[in-house]
Amino acid sequence: MYISTGKFNRLMAGPHLFFALRQGIGVLLPIILLIGFFNLYHFGFAFSAGALAIALIDQPGGTKRFRIKEMLFVLIAGNLAALITGLARPYPSIIWLIISLQVFGFSMFSVFGKRGGLVGFACLMMMLLSLSINIQGTDIFHYALISLAGSTYYFLFSLSISYIFRLHEERLTLASAVYATGDYMRARAAFYDVDNDLDGCFRQLLPYMITMTDAHQAARDNVLRNLPEDHKDHQRQRIILWNVFIEIIALLDTMVATQTDYEVLRQRFKNDDIMLFMRDTLIKLSRTLQRNALKLAHNSTAPYRNSVKAELRAIEYEIEQYKAAGMAKAEPEVYALLIQVLRRLRNASRYVDIICDNLRDDANIQALDNMRRDKSLLQFRTHQSLRLQPILDNLHFGSAIFRYALRVTLAIVIVQLFTNGIVLIYEHNELIDKLIEHSHWITITILLTMRPGFALTRQRTMMRLQGTVIGCLLTLLLFSITTNPIILTISMLCCMILGQALIVNFFRSGSMFITMYVLIGFYFISPNIFTIIGERAADTVIASIIAFACSFAFPWWEENQIKRLANKTINASLTYLEKELLFVDSALTSGFNRHNYSAETFASNPLYIDLQLARRNIHNAYAEFAESYARMLSEPKSHHFNISHLNRLIMSLNTMTSQINSLGPLLLSLDKLSPTLKDHFVYIEQLLKQTKQQDDPPTPIHLEDTPENLPFMLPLKQMQNAAHTIRNVRLELGL
Repeated sequence: MYISTGKFNRLMAGPHLFFALRQGIGVLLPIILLIGFFNLYHFGFAFSAGALAIALIDQPGGTKRFRIKEMLFVLIAGNLAALITGLARPYPSIIWLIISLQVFGFSMFSVFGKRGGLVGFACLMMMLLSLSINIQGTDIFHYALISLAGSTYYFLFSLSISYIFRLHEERLTLASAVYATGDYMRARAAFYDVDNDLDGCFRQLLPYMITMTDAHQAARDNVLRNLPEDHKDHQRQRIILWNVFIEIIALLDTMVATQTDYEVLRQRFKNDDIMLFMRDTLIKLSRTLQRNALKLAHNSTAPYRNSVKAELRAIEYEIEQYKAAGMAKAEPEVYALLIQVLRRLRNASRYVDIICDNLRDDANIQALDNMRRDKSLLQFRTHQSLRLQPILDNLHFGSAIFRYALRVTLAIVIVQLFTNGIVLIYEHNELIDKLIEHSHWITITILLTMRPGFALTRQRTMMRLQGTVIGCLLTLLLFSITTNPIILTISMLCCMILGQALIVNFFRSGSMFITMYVLIGFYFISPNIFTIIGERAADTVIASIIAFACSFAFPWWEENQIKRLANKTINASLTYLEKELLFVDSALTSGFNRHNYSAETFASNPLYIDLQLARRNIHNAYAEFAESYARMLSEPKSHHFNISHLNRLIMSLNTMTSQINSLGPLLLSLDKLSPTLKDHFVYIEQLLKQTKQQDDPPTPIHLEDTPENLPFMLPLKQMQNAAHTIRNVRLELGL
């Protein structure tokens, strides 16, 4: 039976729904008890405000240890910010300065990446919620203590749930990586369809590649945290996770191991069935991975497996026909390209089969790569800490985060001027007072939508506006149908869970459900719900206008950093090539058995670990560069920077990285590296190193057409062409 692989299945196979369920129960439970049953409005609001801020940090991403440190930081810094703001509230001349400084300071936390920006937003959320309640004197300290109790409660609640469901959390994170890899394979299949535009296929592939890179890093952070050991509980499940992780990483390497010349394939085999067989193989493997991702997420067995043996045999038959027709001699490079694609598809099929076998109920589970499960693997996890120095290093106009913090601060100051100005002009106006009562919604919307990049700010602003308007309309529809408290409470819980689950990957839908959850919650506080719905819509419109207008202040365009990211990717590619050659030279010198080797053979070799780290770094650098390039395409054309050159650079870097990936097995099959082969690699390295106009390095001697050199003919040609393009673009752009 065919299983739909749409957005719903992605949500079910990922960790976001699980974390959202944890957040929803943890935050709404005290609200229901304290406000719904005991009518302790102020107490319940302060308690839930503290819990909500910590819940914002309790999301997928990073290691568990660092997530705990983030929650502890927000617990302390967020409550301290709320206390300071409350104490300064009676002094209008000071409160403006206090709010502005906090907005700027916590916005600067974006220098630590997405997680850092989340930490800063959580602290600002606590500060803003403390402003929404009119408290004075000793009540400020009471509010701070209750808020601190709420933060502590959710922190302990999260730790408990995370410990109880630790294996489930790891399964969901790994399932998300498997699903993302399946999506990437399906996107790659489009290249074999001659009716699809090649450039269009590549543009569509980039977001899948970026998503897959992030998902694989999240899997590393979770699976490598708890490696299989004999004394651990749930040993079988942990070994399954480890084995699937190993194979999904190997599958990724296989998929990007060799750059296929799709243009040559399309020209030569445009009307041949072999292109259909290659496309269908990837589609079926992708579908199998997506099915298994769902089974892995649900911790169920996967008895069904979609075999691609028929497609592979059909490809083999077609290649035999071409060989019989004389292609191997008349067109050796084209024939080598077909063999290359066939080998990659075979390897991909083998890795997918192993993943399927590990998820079968009757599988004989044994941990793969035992020698690799050591402390050296910890180097592959995300390493980050909240330190002051990175913030100080970015306090200048050349920093995108500094400009972003200034923009956000300006937007919040405008909101303060707007709301306070209206209050002064229409003093003692009951209608105006009601409209201003929830003005913190404007500030929160601005903090949610504004991002360091112009394109992302514009996109999120439109999505937030659309989601809020739709959420308001759906809430009106809900209240026109029923006002039953039980139904509304259940609806509020479902909306919060769905909102938190969708807000990361589906911002518009997440905004819609969060709007519904907030409005239903206010119904239990204020009976005039229709006025509050109108306020919510009006505040979002105002916030969207302010956010979009301020995005032009202290602007930061992708052209300001695209050169740096391009250089970083080129250097990472060069480092990857150097590490590959160092490792191969070390392995060949040591005299290992090249006829029977695996990753375990080199587990104790530091150069092998360095090579794996270099591979991870080039994937991350390339994804960051490609993501910046994609954002630039969404910016005004006046701020586009050499789009055609950058497109050539991205394509060439993809070719270079793919070919370096494929070198290992080829080089390790040799007795030793010949001087001529070494010269070719030195030539490529010199081209990648060249940063200023110089004479071309001396061209190496042409490789002799021998059986030993034949596997290197096509890869070296593609690498040299890519290196020339990279060098030329680098010089033209002044990188």
